[in-house]
Order: sequence, then C-alpha cells, then structure tokens
Amino acid sequence: NYKDPLKPELDEIAREINGKDLTTGKQMTSFANLKDDGTTTTGDWIYTGSYLDSGNLMKRRGGIQDPKTNDPTGMGFYPNWSWSWPLNRRVMYNRASADLDGKPWDPARPGITWDGSKWVGDVPDYPLTMNPHDPNAWLPFIMNGEGVGRLFSNGMVDGPFPEHYEPVESPVANPLHPNNSASPVAFLYDKAAGRPNRFGTPQEFPYIATSYRLTEHEHYVTQHVPHLVQLQPKPFVEIPYELASEKGIKSGDHVRVSSKRGKVEVLALVTKRLGPMTVAGQKVYQIGIPIHWGYIGLSAESDPSHGRYWLANALTPFVGDANARTPEFKAFLVNLEKM
Repeated sequence: NYKDPLKPELDEIAREINGKDLTTGKQMTSFANLKDDGTTTTGDWIYTGSYLDSGNLMKRRGGIQDPKTNDPTGMGFYPNWSWSWPLNRRVMYNRASADLDGKPWDPARPGITWDGSKWVGDVPDYPLTMNPHDPNAWLPFIMNGEGVGRLFSNGMVDGPFPEHYEPVESPVANPLHPNNSASPVAFLYDKAAGRPNRFGTPQEFPYIATSYRLTEHEHYVTQHVPHLVQLQPKPFVEIPYELASEKGIKSGDHVRVSSKRGKVEVLALVTKRLGPMTVAGQKVYQIGIPIHWGYIGLSAESDPSHGRYWLANALTPFVGDANARTPEFKAFLVNLEKM
C-alpha cells in the first residue's frame, strides 16, 4: 500500500521488510513467530521487530543526551537508540557474559543476568525464561556444539591455531617460515580439476594486484543501469604515481595488465593513493583493479571490442582458502605494460 507505487518511501519499505501477520493485519514482533504456511511475511527475518504497529523503532533517538535514562546498564547498549538486529539485541551471544548460575562474570559490567525468573539486561540471546539451574538448560556458548568456549577450533582444515601465510603468488617469501610460504592446504582449483596449476613468479610478474569495487557499481549488474554507467563508464586500473613515472604512463593511457592466467587492456588512472611499499627490504608496487566490467553491459555494447579484455577475473588465481574455498582474489601477481 505505497502512497506512490513507482516511488515508495523508505519508511514504507522498512515497514514492509519488518513483516506482517496476514491473519490479523498486525506487524510481526519477532522472527520467532514467523511461519512457513503463508500466513506471515517478512522481507528479511533479521529486521523483524524493527517496525511495530506503534511505529518505526529505527527512528528512536534516546542516546547520550541522557545516559542515566537511556543507558541504565552503563554498558553503552542504549536500547532506545534506533534498533539493532536481531530483536534490538546489542551484543550477540550474550549468554556467555554470565556464568553457569546466570551471574555476570563482571558484576560492574553485566551483559545479561538471571534474576530468578527471567534474563534481564540486554535482549538475551537465549530463551528469556530458561532457568540456568535446569539440568536441560542450554550451556552458555550457544553456537558451539559442546556449549562451552574454545581456545581453538577443532573443525578447521588449517587449524587448530591461526597462522600467517603469504598468498600463493607473492613477491616475497613468508618471513615466519620461508620454506612453507603459502598455505599447504589451500584449495587449488586447477589441481582439483586435473589441470596444471597456473601460478606466476615475481620474476615474470613483479607487481602485486588487488581487486575491489567502486561506489558507483554493484558487481556487474549495474552495467545495465544507464545513470551508473554514466558515472563510471569505462574500466581502468589504478597505478602508483612512482611506477607510472618509471614506465612513462599517464592517466588516460591504454595499458595491459597481465598475469599467468590472462590479461586486461584498459585505461590507466595514475594515483598517489597507492604508494610503493618496502617489504622484506625490497620496493614493491601494488596495482588496483576495479572488477565491474566485462563483455556484457552498456559500456561493452558501445565498445568495438565488446569488452574482450575488460574482465578483471581473467587475471585472478584459481585458489580457495582451505575451509570455505573463498577465492584468493585480493592478492596476486601481475605485470604492467603501456600499450
């Protein structure tokens, strides 16, 4: 029921995202009451409870103008300042702030406390009336299967303790253990597919590259949005001023950035934002590569090459971390040439 369906107001969208009980017409008050039978709605469960029939809780401004009233615990929770997901909880997993009897580990800085009938303080990340003395009560660390804290993880391929490894492609060896510079259990996609790994060396590809996003675009989807394409119409790479000077490159020049896997041919943006670094006693340059362009979209369609060499991921290595296989797209080696 937008006032103007073509231009809904943010407040209207927030109300809709909160969700509604379709049997009563009332706003949902908790994600715990959502059902899978079609009688309730929500745009995103974590925001359920943020916009009640009484109004938009995210507009509340009970803050530091009156700390005694607005922050009764003294913990900086300010429960009446805006709204915090989920359920206005200010500290996630706060059951761990109290001992097995429900008493705060630090009485001067309580997170939640068992008062004999319910948990008080912050919105408990725990059933409100679950008595900690009940033999069937959950243990405090609710997201761990054993219910207690861990000094280290027992489920990590590269555990049990954190360790520093260099990226698979790095201009320097790992100073902690140079004979095992990169993670020995990283997931190598080429190897897993039965292909030779394609990794470059600092001798072939002497510069570090990293990929990132721009404010004006969202991945590749916005290449179809004319206004955003006007703001950032063409692919480019950011090059440190000192490196550009060494290679005779100016902003607007066409450059080729290549890796062991592929290349991009785009415009240069010379910048002082990316200065040289001294790593292990040697000067190292970094090149920045926004990811948003490829062979589809308004910009590609208007270009004679149709964006043939615009795809940033033509450069990136086929490496995933040992556990989630998250791609190692933020650090790899490239070469740079003026075209």
